Amino acid sequence: MCPAPERIDEKPTAGVGDAPVDDATVKAWDLREGNTRKDMGASVESSWRESDAVEEKTAGIELYANAAAGFDGVLKERFSDFIVREIDKDTGKAVRLDDLSAAVDVPIDARERAKFDEMKARVLAMEKEAGLSEDKGDESEEGEGDDQIDEDAMTEFEALCGAEDAQRLREFLATPGVTRASQKKLHSRAVLPDPLVLAPMTDKVKRTQIHQFFKRHFFLPTDNIAISVEAKKEAEKNSQKPPSSVRVHHAEKRGKKRSRIEALDHRAGRNFWPEGVPEHVRFVFCKENKESHEMLSVISRALKINFKTMGIAGTKDKRAVTTQHVTVHRIRAKRLAKLVLYGCKIGNYSYVDEQLGFGDHNGNEFEVTIRGVDPEDVQKVETAVDALNSSGTINYFGLQRFGTTGGKHATHKIGIELLRGNWQTAIDALLLPREGERSDVGDARAAWEKNKDPAEMLKALPRWCAAERAIVERMMKVSANDMVSCLLAIPKQIRMMYIHAYQGYLFNRVVSARVRKYGMNTVVEGDLVLEDGEIVDEEETMTGRVSMPRVRVVSADEAALGKIDPALVVLPLPGNAVMYPENMGDIYQDLANEDGIQLNANVHSVREFAINAFTGDYRRCFLKPSDVSHKVVSYADPKADLTLTDLDRMNGITERNIEDGPLRAVTVKFTLPPSSYATMILRELMKSNTSVASHKKKTLDSRENDNS
Repeated sequence: MCPAPERIDEKPTAGVGDAPVDDATVKAWDLREGNTRKDMGASVESSWRESDAVEEKTAGIELYANAAAGFDGVLKERFSDFIVREIDKDTGKAVRLDDLSAAVDVPIDARERAKFDEMKARVLAMEKEAGLSEDKGDESEEGEGDDQIDEDAMTEFEALCGAEDAQRLREFLATPGVTRASQKKLHSRAVLPDPLVLAPMTDKVKRTQIHQFFKRHFFLPTDNIAISVEAKKEAEKNSQKPPSSVRVHHAEKRGKKRSRIEALDHRAGRNFWPEGVPEHVRFVFCKENKESHEMLSVISRALKINFKTMGIAGTKDKRAVTTQHVTVHRIRAKRLAKLVLYGCKIGNYSYVDEQLGFGDHNGNEFEVTIRGVDPEDVQKVETAVDALNSSGTINYFGLQRFGTTGGKHATHKIGIELLRGNWQTAIDALLLPREGERSDVGDARAAWEKNKDPAEMLKALPRWCAAERAIVERMMKVSANDMVSCLLAIPKQIRMMYIHAYQGYLFNRVVSARVRKYGMNTVVEGDLVLEDGEIVDEEETMTGRVSMPRVRVVSADEAALGKIDPALVVLPLPGNAVMYPENMGDIYQDLANEDGIQLNANVHSVREFAINAFTGDYRRCFLKPSDVSHKVVSYADPKADLTLTDLDRMNGITERNIEDGPLRAVTVKFTLPPSSYATMILRELMKSNTSVASHKKKTLDSRENDNS
């Protein structure tokens, strides 16, 4: 099932920008909507379900800033049609990838290498003593003595865990395949023994001591395993801490321990970082059709480092070619340069003192190519660009904020259920089937709907379904009724996204109401404006990295003078540290009431899902892009790339030889501040719906026309 099409049955009922709706405006609107209606056709409209995708109206995106006629076209036909370059905070220039070398690499000096070699020698000696060494010269013919148990170690273990567990451990160690030494006697395809589960205990300190014991004496991996749901319920009934058991596994297969030494060798640079050298390597990261966090996760796994040691200033579009800065803690450029990555390249290495965080940039530069433009609409393009430069646009949160799936699965709709404390409804919205998803995800959801088996769903879910996997993994460890625990298992960044989406939804609806009431060119009494023209960076304030921007209320005298720039007008994103505009009455609470939400009270005790537990923020109502330019391109091949990306240049492509033809495309370049949406700029230019459904329909139509 395809996503839903744009709504075509409604005319504007209020002002477009700050102008009242007159007959001419309605006529212009009718013409634009008539073209859309003609393009779509009745058969297509009836075949799409409204619940399949987030629509503009349901996300509060309702008005345009000017009445200039738009033009039709296709976005993101190719990945190179949407180029995003981060603006560096220090230089104010767009980040570019143009150097893949690691010329700035920091060598390990002789003193540091000596320290590392000493550490490595100690580890090798410990492994040899434990029978883990792969030095074949030290092995006896039959492996005699390799299976001997250290009695001193067993005495220590019995004092720690008791005689019963000590006897079970003896039997476990004597089982073929448990130790590396005994694995030598087994066939390479032999099934290794099941782990040993020790007696449950509530003492966390004692469990830690047990983990350290096995790491110190036997080099056997361990972890904790939760007890049964029934036992947990009984413990909770008696107001006791539920116990858990230490699980002891067999030794890793041959070759794993050698990789440990190799990994230790790689970590030399992290353990012995040279004095006076900044501890973070910064590099330029250019990707095509990849999720930012997905690729960074690939890099962290390849480097065997914690994902949290990596820093970015903001996430970028997937279906695009994007370039941005990334930092990694105590990793040498040489190691990064050796990585072989699919769909991205990294380079332009340097060393810096601080890790990047959200908001550590000055915005983004966009280069967007719109294909399939009617040659007769070229003049409309000129007019639309002029109008954009003059009026700007309403600073809506784009549809990316609300996810790609509509109905009850929309991100802000899940946020509503969390705020209301409807835990089961929220979990259902996250786990149950939805339209338009990949078959592997759809199959996993269908299996859950049928059997409600978390283990089965976990096995079927792709790894990138982070929220869903977190929920079902927790379900396997806790009571079925502990829904809050399952929701709190979702990674924090994703978990907060649902509440942030609802905040964005309220902002969109309120800013539409503000434009209808007062327009875009006037600052009125009761408006909130930024002090000293301070730039709002929503990403920073919402992550708690900086203080809230300073705002003040516009007085009647100030409004009468008419000297305040409308660009300074802001509206709040609800939270406990914001004030609400006096001139808009109780609109925020009235809108929240429609969703059954109180902005200043909490209907449940889970702070993570309470809107008044969030700080909140302020966001500019209006937005003007800078450095706007455009050009019209004539081309013959509909599949030809029309722009040059950094990836192209690094692959040796220095120019595009575009064959002239009957087709027309418009390439628009502009720069936006942080937390702004390029789709809202394109919406204003084209007077086009930005929903997934709308653009999917145009893309399909374009391909049909190209093939005909």
